[in-house]
Amino acid sequence: MADLLESRAPQRASRPLHLDDEPDTQPDAQRLDEPIDQSVDETAPTPRFAFVIATLNGARTVGPTVTTCARQADTYVVSDGSTDDTVGVALAAGATQAVQLDENVGKPAAIHTVVDRLDLLERYDLICIVDDDTIVDDDFVAVTAAQFAPDVAVVCAKTRSDWAHAQRWNPVVAGRAFAYWKYQAFVRRGQSALGVMNCISGSNSVYRTGFLREVLRPDTPYVVDDTYWVLEAHRRRLGRVVYCPHTSARIQEPTTVRSWYKQNLRWLWGTFQGVIGHRVGRRWSRFDLAYLGMMLDWLIYVLFSPVVLTAIIVLNRHDADRLKHIALVYAAGYALWSTFGAIALRKWRLVLLWPALIALDWISRVNFAHAAIKAIRRPTAECRWESPARYATAA
Repeated sequence: MADLLESRAPQRASRPLHLDDEPDTQPDAQRLDEPIDQSVDETAPTPRFAFVIATLNGARTVGPTVTTCARQADTYVVSDGSTDDTVGVALAAGATQAVQLDENVGKPAAIHTVVDRLDLLERYDLICIVDDDTIVDDDFVAVTAAQFAPDVAVVCAKTRSDWAHAQRWNPVVAGRAFAYWKYQAFVRRGQSALGVMNCISGSNSVYRTGFLREVLRPDTPYVVDDTYWVLEAHRRRLGRVVYCPHTSARIQEPTTVRSWYKQNLRWLWGTFQGVIGHRVGRRWSRFDLAYLGMMLDWLIYVLFSPVVLTAIIVLNRHDADRLKHIALVYAAGYALWSTFGAIALRKWRLVLLWPALIALDWISRVNFAHAAIKAIRRPTAECRWESPARYATAA
Protein backbone atom coordinates (compact mmCIF):
# COMPACT_ATOMS: atom_id res chain seq x y z
CA MET A 1 0.00 0.00 0.00
CA ALA A 2 1.32 3.45 -0.85
CA ASP A 3 3.10 5.46 1.81
CA LEU A 4 0.57 7.92 3.22
CA LEU A 5 3.34 10.32 4.23
CA GLU A 6 3.85 11.44 0.63
CA SER A 7 0.76 13.68 0.65
CA ARG A 8 0.37 17.11 2.16
CA ALA A 9 2.01 18.04 5.45
CA PRO A 10 -0.09 17.42 8.56
CA GLN A 11 -2.10 20.33 9.87
CA ARG A 12 -1.94 21.17 13.57
CA ALA A 13 -4.27 23.34 15.54
CA SER A 14 -2.03 23.67 18.58
CA ARG A 15 1.30 25.45 18.60
CA PRO A 16 4.52 23.67 19.58
CA LEU A 17 5.45 23.71 23.24
CA HIS A 18 8.51 25.83 23.97
CA LEU A 19 10.17 25.23 27.32
CA ASP A 20 11.41 28.81 27.47
CA ASP A 21 7.93 30.32 27.15
CA GLU A 22 6.87 32.58 29.94
CA PRO A 23 4.25 31.04 32.25
CA ASP A 24 1.55 33.45 31.13
CA THR A 25 1.96 32.77 27.41
CA GLN A 26 -0.40 29.78 27.53
CA PRO A 27 -4.10 30.19 28.30
CA ASP A 28 -4.83 30.20 32.00
CA ALA A 29 -5.58 26.96 33.80
CA GLN A 30 -8.77 26.67 35.81
CA ARG A 31 -8.64 28.97 38.82
CA LEU A 32 -9.89 27.92 42.21
CA ASP A 33 -12.74 30.40 42.08
CA GLU A 34 -13.74 29.80 38.47
CA PRO A 35 -16.15 27.22 37.04
CA ILE A 36 -14.95 24.66 34.54
CA ASP A 37 -15.16 25.86 30.96
CA GLN A 38 -18.44 24.85 29.34
CA SER A 39 -17.50 25.68 25.75
CA VAL A 40 -17.09 22.13 24.47
CA ASP A 41 -19.89 21.29 22.06
CA GLU A 42 -22.40 18.60 22.86
CA THR A 43 -22.35 15.51 20.71
CA ALA A 44 -25.34 14.10 18.89
CA PRO A 45 -27.74 11.87 20.89
CA THR A 46 -25.96 8.87 19.35
CA PRO A 47 -22.34 9.94 18.96
CA ARG A 48 -20.34 8.60 16.05
CA PHE A 49 -17.66 6.46 17.67
CA ALA A 50 -14.47 4.94 16.25
CA PHE A 51 -11.43 3.07 17.51
CA VAL A 52 -7.91 3.85 16.31
CA ILE A 53 -5.18 1.27 16.88
CA ALA A 54 -1.56 2.18 16.18
CA THR A 55 0.84 -0.72 16.09
CA LEU A 56 4.33 -1.81 15.16
CA ASN A 57 4.74 -5.50 14.32
CA GLY A 58 1.56 -6.33 16.19
CA ALA A 59 0.41 -9.35 14.20
CA ARG A 60 0.63 -11.54 17.29
CA THR A 61 -1.79 -9.48 19.38
CA VAL A 62 -3.75 -7.10 17.18
CA GLY A 63 -6.32 -9.67 16.03
CA PRO A 64 -8.20 -10.06 19.33
CA THR A 65 -7.92 -6.33 19.93
CA VAL A 66 -9.56 -5.53 16.60
CA THR A 67 -12.22 -8.20 17.14
CA THR A 68 -13.40 -6.77 20.48
CA CYS A 69 -13.37 -3.23 19.12
CA ALA A 70 -15.03 -3.96 15.77
CA ARG A 71 -17.98 -5.62 17.53
CA GLN A 72 -18.94 -2.19 18.82
CA ALA A 73 -17.68 0.50 16.43
CA ASP A 74 -15.69 1.26 13.29
CA THR A 75 -12.07 0.29 13.88
CA TYR A 76 -9.04 1.72 12.09
CA VAL A 77 -5.54 0.29 12.29
CA VAL A 78 -2.30 2.01 11.32
CA SER A 79 0.76 -0.20 10.98
CA ASP A 80 3.83 1.96 11.53
CA GLY A 81 6.29 0.37 9.13
CA SER A 82 5.62 -3.15 10.42
CA THR A 83 7.53 -5.99 8.82
CA ASP A 84 5.03 -8.68 9.78
CA ASP A 85 1.45 -9.27 8.58
CA THR A 86 -0.14 -6.75 10.96
CA VAL A 87 -2.43 -5.32 8.27
CA GLY A 88 -3.60 -8.72 7.05
CA VAL A 89 -4.36 -9.91 10.58
CA ALA A 90 -6.23 -6.70 11.37
CA LEU A 91 -8.40 -6.88 8.26
CA ALA A 92 -9.16 -10.55 8.87
CA ALA A 93 -10.24 -9.68 12.42
CA GLY A 94 -12.76 -7.12 11.18
CA ALA A 95 -10.94 -3.79 10.92
CA THR A 96 -12.85 -1.16 8.96
CA GLN A 97 -9.60 -0.10 7.36
CA ALA A 98 -5.95 -0.95 7.97
CA VAL A 99 -3.17 1.28 6.67
CA GLN A 100 0.46 0.29 6.20
CA LEU A 101 3.02 3.08 6.47
CA ASP A 102 6.14 2.44 4.42
CA GLU A 103 8.38 4.00 7.05
CA ASN A 104 8.42 3.81 10.82
CA VAL A 105 7.56 7.32 12.06
CA GLY A 106 6.71 6.71 15.71
CA LYS A 107 3.37 6.29 17.46
CA PRO A 108 2.25 9.96 17.65
CA ALA A 109 3.05 10.58 13.99
CA ALA A 110 1.39 7.32 12.95
CA ILE A 111 -1.81 8.23 14.81
CA HIS A 112 -1.75 11.76 13.43
CA THR A 113 -1.22 10.49 9.90
CA VAL A 114 -4.11 8.03 9.82
CA VAL A 115 -6.48 10.44 11.56
CA ASP A 116 -5.58 13.23 9.17
CA ARG A 117 -5.60 11.20 5.96
CA LEU A 118 -8.89 9.46 6.66
CA ASP A 119 -10.56 12.63 8.02
CA LEU A 120 -11.56 10.80 11.18
CA LEU A 121 -11.97 13.99 13.21
CA GLU A 122 -14.62 15.16 10.76
CA ARG A 123 -16.39 11.80 10.44
CA TYR A 124 -16.67 10.92 14.15
CA ASP A 125 -17.61 12.58 17.42
CA LEU A 126 -15.63 10.31 19.74
CA ILE A 127 -12.41 8.39 19.11
CA CYS A 128 -10.83 5.82 21.37
CA ILE A 129 -7.11 5.27 20.86
CA VAL A 130 -6.12 1.81 22.03
CA ASP A 131 -2.93 -0.23 22.07
CA ASP A 132 -2.59 -3.37 19.98
CA ASP A 133 -2.79 -5.64 23.04
CA THR A 134 -5.95 -4.13 24.54
CA ILE A 135 -9.16 -6.11 25.03
CA VAL A 136 -12.13 -3.85 25.71
CA ASP A 137 -15.30 -4.91 27.50
CA ASP A 138 -18.37 -5.62 25.38
CA ASP A 139 -20.13 -2.54 26.80
CA PHE A 140 -17.11 -0.26 26.43
CA VAL A 141 -18.53 2.05 23.74
CA ALA A 142 -21.96 2.43 25.29
CA VAL A 143 -20.68 3.10 28.80
CA THR A 144 -17.86 5.49 27.93
CA ALA A 145 -19.97 7.45 25.43
CA ALA A 146 -22.59 8.01 28.14
CA GLN A 147 -19.99 9.79 30.29
CA PHE A 148 -19.53 12.65 27.84
CA ALA A 149 -21.31 15.55 29.47
CA PRO A 150 -21.00 18.82 27.50
CA ASP A 151 -17.84 19.85 29.36
CA VAL A 152 -16.02 16.50 29.17
CA ALA A 153 -13.14 16.10 26.73
CA VAL A 154 -11.64 12.77 27.77
CA VAL A 155 -13.04 9.65 29.43
CA CYS A 156 -10.59 7.15 30.91
CA ALA A 157 -11.93 3.65 31.38
CA LYS A 158 -10.71 1.30 34.08
CA THR A 159 -7.47 -0.49 33.26
CA ARG A 160 -7.09 -4.16 34.17
CA SER A 161 -4.01 -6.31 33.83
CA ASP A 162 -4.27 -9.33 31.56
CA TRP A 163 -3.33 -11.76 34.33
CA ALA A 164 -3.57 -14.74 32.03
CA HIS A 165 -3.27 -18.36 33.12
CA ALA A 166 0.23 -18.63 31.70
CA GLN A 167 1.28 -15.69 33.90
CA ARG A 168 -0.72 -16.70 36.98
CA TRP A 169 2.36 -16.94 39.24
CA ASN A 170 4.32 -14.12 37.63
CA PRO A 171 5.15 -11.65 40.44
CA VAL A 172 5.69 -8.77 38.02
CA VAL A 173 2.22 -9.13 36.49
CA ALA A 174 0.75 -9.55 39.97
CA GLY A 175 2.49 -6.39 41.14
CA ARG A 176 1.19 -4.36 38.20
CA ALA A 177 -2.36 -5.68 38.68
CA PHE A 178 -2.19 -4.69 42.34
CA ALA A 179 -0.79 -1.25 41.48
CA TYR A 180 -3.56 -0.53 38.97
CA TRP A 181 -6.24 -1.54 41.47
CA LYS A 182 -4.80 0.57 44.27
CA TYR A 183 -4.20 3.63 42.11
CA GLN A 184 -7.62 3.59 40.47
CA ALA A 185 -9.48 2.89 43.71
CA PHE A 186 -7.71 5.39 45.96
CA VAL A 187 -6.28 8.09 43.68
CA ARG A 188 -7.97 8.27 40.31
CA ARG A 189 -11.54 8.35 41.62
CA GLY A 190 -10.75 11.33 43.82
CA GLN A 191 -8.84 13.14 41.11
CA SER A 192 -11.74 12.67 38.71
CA ALA A 193 -14.24 14.04 41.22
CA LEU A 194 -12.09 17.14 41.76
CA GLY A 195 -11.27 17.63 38.09
CA VAL A 196 -7.52 17.25 38.61
CA MET A 197 -6.59 14.00 36.84
CA ASN A 198 -2.89 14.15 36.06
CA CYS A 199 -2.69 11.22 33.63
CA ILE A 200 -4.86 9.43 31.13
CA SER A 201 -4.66 5.82 30.06
CA GLY A 202 -3.00 5.91 26.68
CA SER A 203 -4.16 2.38 26.02
CA ASN A 204 -7.91 2.82 26.41
CA SER A 205 -9.11 6.43 26.73
CA VAL A 206 -11.89 8.00 24.68
CA TYR A 207 -11.50 11.53 23.31
CA ARG A 208 -13.90 14.08 21.95
CA THR A 209 -12.72 14.79 18.42
CA GLY A 210 -12.77 18.53 19.06
CA PHE A 211 -10.20 17.93 21.78
CA LEU A 212 -7.99 15.79 19.53
CA ARG A 213 -8.11 18.49 16.91
CA GLU A 214 -6.38 20.78 19.42
CA VAL A 215 -3.75 18.42 20.84
CA LEU A 216 -2.97 15.75 18.27
CA ARG A 217 0.41 16.37 16.70
CA PRO A 218 3.08 14.19 15.08
CA ASP A 219 5.96 15.53 17.18
CA THR A 220 4.81 15.23 20.79
CA PRO A 221 7.59 16.78 22.93
CA TYR A 222 7.48 14.11 25.64
CA VAL A 223 8.26 10.40 25.46
CA VAL A 224 4.67 9.68 26.49
CA ASP A 225 2.16 11.34 24.17
CA ASP A 226 -0.81 11.18 26.52
CA THR A 227 1.15 13.12 29.16
CA TYR A 228 1.23 16.02 26.73
CA TRP A 229 -2.48 15.64 25.95
CA VAL A 230 -3.68 15.68 29.55
CA LEU A 231 -1.53 18.66 30.48
CA GLU A 232 -2.78 20.56 27.46
CA ALA A 233 -6.33 19.81 28.56
CA HIS A 234 -5.70 21.48 31.91
CA ARG A 235 -3.48 24.32 30.76
CA ARG A 236 -5.67 25.35 27.86
CA ARG A 237 -8.94 24.42 29.57
CA LEU A 238 -10.05 22.19 26.70
CA GLY A 239 -12.54 20.23 28.79
CA ARG A 240 -12.66 17.91 31.78
CA VAL A 241 -10.82 14.62 32.02
CA VAL A 242 -12.89 12.04 33.90
CA TYR A 243 -12.49 8.47 35.09
CA CYS A 244 -15.13 5.85 34.27
CA PRO A 245 -14.84 2.76 36.53
CA HIS A 246 -17.95 1.13 35.07
CA THR A 247 -16.26 -0.48 32.07
CA SER A 248 -12.71 -1.59 31.49
CA ALA A 249 -9.99 -2.64 29.11
CA ARG A 250 -7.57 -5.47 29.73
CA ILE A 251 -3.94 -4.89 28.75
CA GLN A 252 -0.81 -7.00 28.70
CA GLU A 253 1.95 -6.38 31.23
CA PRO A 254 5.73 -6.82 31.21
CA THR A 255 6.66 -10.29 32.39
CA THR A 256 10.21 -9.62 33.62
CA VAL A 257 11.59 -7.16 36.16
CA ARG A 258 13.86 -5.70 33.50
CA SER A 259 11.05 -4.93 31.04
CA TRP A 260 8.78 -3.72 33.89
CA TYR A 261 11.50 -1.32 35.08
CA LYS A 262 12.11 -0.06 31.57
CA GLN A 263 8.41 0.59 30.91
CA ASN A 264 7.92 2.32 34.27
CA LEU A 265 11.00 4.42 33.63
CA ARG A 266 9.59 5.66 30.33
CA TRP A 267 6.22 6.47 31.88
CA LEU A 268 7.75 8.35 34.80
CA TRP A 269 10.27 10.08 32.57
CA GLY A 270 7.36 11.39 30.49
CA THR A 271 5.54 12.46 33.65
CA PHE A 272 8.49 14.50 34.89
CA GLN A 273 9.02 15.95 31.42
CA GLY A 274 5.45 17.19 31.59
CA VAL A 275 6.01 18.72 35.03
CA ILE A 276 9.00 20.63 33.65
CA GLY A 277 7.62 21.51 30.21
CA HIS A 278 4.17 22.62 31.37
CA ARG A 279 5.50 24.27 34.54
CA VAL A 280 3.24 22.27 36.78
CA GLY A 281 2.88 23.74 40.27
CA ARG A 282 3.63 27.31 39.24
CA ARG A 283 0.06 28.55 38.95
CA TRP A 284 -2.71 29.18 41.41
CA SER A 285 -5.13 26.56 40.20
CA ARG A 286 -6.83 23.50 41.63
CA PHE A 287 -4.89 21.28 39.26
CA ASP A 288 -1.52 22.74 40.21
CA LEU A 289 -2.22 22.51 43.95
CA ALA A 290 -3.36 18.91 43.60
CA TYR A 291 -0.28 18.06 41.57
CA LEU A 292 1.98 19.69 44.17
CA GLY A 293 0.33 17.51 46.80
CA MET A 294 0.99 14.44 44.72
CA MET A 295 4.62 15.41 44.18
CA LEU A 296 4.99 15.82 47.93
CA ASP A 297 3.62 12.29 48.30
CA TRP A 298 6.23 11.07 45.77
CA LEU A 299 8.98 12.79 47.75
CA ILE A 300 7.85 11.14 50.97
CA TYR A 301 7.63 7.78 49.23
CA VAL A 302 11.04 7.97 47.55
CA LEU A 303 13.12 9.69 50.23
CA PHE A 304 11.43 10.27 53.57
CA SER A 305 10.05 6.76 54.16
CA PRO A 306 13.38 5.00 53.49
CA VAL A 307 15.20 7.50 55.73
CA VAL A 308 12.76 6.95 58.58
CA LEU A 309 12.91 3.17 58.21
CA THR A 310 16.70 3.26 58.14
CA ALA A 311 16.77 5.44 61.27
CA ILE A 312 14.49 3.02 63.11
CA ILE A 313 16.73 0.08 62.19
CA VAL A 314 19.89 1.93 63.23
CA LEU A 315 18.43 3.05 66.55
CA ASN A 316 17.39 -0.52 67.35
CA ARG A 317 20.40 -2.30 65.88
CA HIS A 318 21.39 -3.77 69.24
CA ASP A 319 17.91 -5.08 70.04
CA ALA A 320 17.33 -8.23 67.99
CA ASP A 321 13.84 -8.80 69.36
CA ARG A 322 12.79 -5.26 68.51
CA LEU A 323 14.15 -5.60 64.97
CA LYS A 324 12.22 -8.84 64.51
CA HIS A 325 9.06 -7.10 65.68
CA ILE A 326 9.66 -4.20 63.28
CA ALA A 327 10.23 -6.61 60.38
CA LEU A 328 7.06 -8.52 61.27
CA VAL A 329 4.95 -5.36 61.37
CA TYR A 330 6.46 -4.13 58.10
CA ALA A 331 5.78 -7.42 56.31
CA ALA A 332 2.30 -7.66 57.81
CA GLY A 333 1.41 -4.31 56.23
CA TYR A 334 2.20 -5.60 52.75
CA ALA A 335 0.45 -8.89 53.41
CA LEU A 336 -2.67 -7.01 54.50
CA TRP A 337 -2.64 -4.80 51.43
CA SER A 338 -2.18 -7.84 49.19
CA THR A 339 -5.17 -9.45 50.89
CA PHE A 340 -7.33 -6.40 50.19
CA GLY A 341 -6.13 -6.42 46.57
CA ALA A 342 -6.79 -10.14 46.22
CA ILE A 343 -10.37 -9.67 47.40
CA ALA A 344 -10.98 -6.69 45.10
CA LEU A 345 -9.38 -8.36 42.08
CA ARG A 346 -10.70 -11.82 42.93
CA LYS A 347 -7.18 -13.19 42.49
CA TRP A 348 -6.34 -15.23 45.60
CA ARG A 349 -2.80 -15.82 44.34
CA LEU A 350 -1.98 -12.23 45.18
CA VAL A 351 -2.09 -13.13 48.89
CA LEU A 352 0.79 -15.57 48.41
CA LEU A 353 2.76 -13.16 46.24
CA TRP A 354 2.94 -10.39 48.85
CA PRO A 355 6.77 -10.65 49.18
CA ALA A 356 7.01 -9.56 45.54
CA LEU A 357 5.16 -6.36 46.41
CA ILE A 358 7.91 -5.45 48.85
CA ALA A 359 10.65 -6.03 46.28
CA LEU A 360 8.85 -4.13 43.52
CA ASP A 361 8.02 -1.31 45.90
CA TRP A 362 11.69 -0.69 46.67
CA ILE A 363 12.69 -0.99 43.02
CA SER A 364 9.99 1.58 42.22
CA ARG A 365 11.71 4.10 44.47
CA VAL A 366 14.87 3.74 42.42
CA ASN A 367 12.72 4.00 39.28
CA PHE A 368 11.27 7.34 40.44
CA ALA A 369 14.68 8.83 41.16
CA HIS A 370 16.09 7.52 37.86
CA ALA A 371 13.20 9.04 35.88
CA ALA A 372 13.50 12.42 37.61
CA ILE A 373 17.21 12.63 36.81
CA LYS A 374 16.54 11.54 33.22
CA ALA A 375 13.89 14.27 32.80
CA ILE A 376 16.24 16.94 34.13
CA ARG A 377 18.89 15.86 31.66
CA ARG A 378 16.44 15.41 28.76
CA PRO A 379 13.29 17.51 29.35
CA THR A 380 12.08 16.80 25.81
CA ALA A 381 12.46 13.67 23.71
CA GLU A 382 10.92 12.01 20.69
CA CYS A 383 8.09 9.59 21.45
CA ARG A 384 9.07 6.32 19.79
CA TRP A 385 7.87 2.74 20.01
CA GLU A 386 9.15 1.00 23.12
CA SER A 387 7.00 -1.88 24.31
CA PRO A 388 7.75 -5.01 26.34
CA ALA A 389 7.47 -8.41 24.71
CA ARG A 390 3.87 -9.40 23.94
CA TYR A 391 2.19 -12.77 24.17
CA ALA A 392 -0.74 -14.16 22.23
CA THR A 393 -4.14 -13.68 23.83
CA ALA A 394 -7.80 -14.33 23.11
CA ALA A 395 -10.66 -11.89 22.64
